Amino acid sequence: MLRISQKLSNFSRLRQWLPISLIMLLATSLYLYKLEQRGLWIDEFISIADAQDVSFNRGRLLYYILLHFWMLFGNSDAWLRGLAIIFALGSVFLVYRLGRYLFTDAIGLMAALMLTLSPLFINHAQEVRYYTMSVCLGLGGTLALAYALDQPKNLSSRFWWVFTRFLAIITTPLNGALLFPDLIIVGIKYYRHPSLLIKFGTTFLLILVASIPVGLSVQDSSGAHRLILPIPGVNEVLRELRILTAFSYPPPPPYLTRFLQLYILMVVAVIGIAVFRKRQSEKLIWVLAWAFVPTATILVFSHLFFSIWNTRYVMLVLPYILILIAIGFREIWSQWRPIAWGIAVVYAIAVSSGLFYYYTTPKRYMGASDHYRRVAQLIKANEKPNDIIVWSIIHQSALPLEHYHRGSAPIYVKNLIELEINKDDIQKIDVENWLRELPPIESRLWIVYGNTTNQVLRQGIEEKFYLELEQEIGGLNVFLVKPKPQD
Repeated sequence: MLRISQKLSNFSRLRQWLPISLIMLLATSLYLYKLEQRGLWIDEFISIADAQDVSFNRGRLLYYILLHFWMLFGNSDAWLRGLAIIFALGSVFLVYRLGRYLFTDAIGLMAALMLTLSPLFINHAQEVRYYTMSVCLGLGGTLALAYALDQPKNLSSRFWWVFTRFLAIITTPLNGALLFPDLIIVGIKYYRHPSLLIKFGTTFLLILVASIPVGLSVQDSSGAHRLILPIPGVNEVLRELRILTAFSYPPPPPYLTRFLQLYILMVVAVIGIAVFRKRQSEKLIWVLAWAFVPTATILVFSHLFFSIWNTRYVMLVLPYILILIAIGFREIWSQWRPIAWGIAVVYAIAVSSGLFYYYTTPKRYMGASDHYRRVAQLIKANEKPNDIIVWSIIHQSALPLEHYHRGSAPIYVKNLIELEINKDDIQKIDVENWLRELPPIESRLWIVYGNTTNQVLRQGIEEKFYLELEQEIGGLNVFLVKPKPQD
């Protein structure tokens, strides 16, 4: 009997872990699929540069430290992106654990499956950036706080809450927005228990004190390389539901526009069902706070100061939105089965379309291109002995070309800063001086020039060189020239 009981117990454990194991296997397959289809884009090279020279870059540190050691073992595109995949898989598992702990196993599994299938999340899982690490550590801190709220005297849970929130903040300071719902939740739960409020308050102060260097770093670099982002309105907020969960390439093709608008309304309705059908649930209030308080914080900040409304930044709330969708769907499934099937079909079509576009579109989300690899391939295919390359991209080192360049031609950095900034005031003498300062040319010269080709620059090149090849690749202009005989 004892052996039979043990076998039944083992079978029960296997049955419990099998669904999430299959979801994790699916996530691994999707994150690895076509991992090197697109070359690295400029933000990924920024990560590599920051990892090579680790510094407290605008409060971000942890990811670059890990990437620094990760790069000691390889520098292929697939390997470099592998670090983000690890944290993406960790996020899938943690959202399952959070949904299961707060509600049911089914809620956790649905949230994990939806995170696995999110084209936007797959995009960032296949990217040398810190966004999946940010989500993973944010989820870790949230799960630790959920344990601590149920076991307020458990010092270990409060420690892990402090530790993971701090790690999330030094991954990206925007994760500090999660502290606002944390504080609200603790206050609502223990406002009648001053001793517990003091314990949690002391823990909260530890996070704030530890994060002071992050705040100072962000303040010192405020405005540096700031993205110019639109101030969000209602349409932008609603559109994020589509971008985060199902179809991440805005704008969608015309034949999908109406359908995806219907999808957004459906998601809003499902979340509404979750809120109103379970409005008495304390833990539902927790998830609502984690989903919408950081969103509101980013929204208000964007209106009061400068816009930080960017899908990559809002993604920290994605796991909690997915849990809310799972709760709403579960409620609909239990009451109105045919409607639930219709919702499942609409979601399947939306996310399938998003996945199809992600894996078949050559450009990344928001149009980021892999033109650096294509430039290197063009040079490699046409290179001859004694060629030299001049890299002239404003604000960029030659790292993108160095990463992909497999030929023997040396690379020189010679920025056209004056020509780039004062496009309307370019003088022929400026171009002549720039060309005169180029390194000695024994064979031919490759000029890689960024963003635009000014007519004065082009004329200057043609006066001094024979133009053998000219090609525009993703906004970069590549010239292959040969010196003319000197008079």
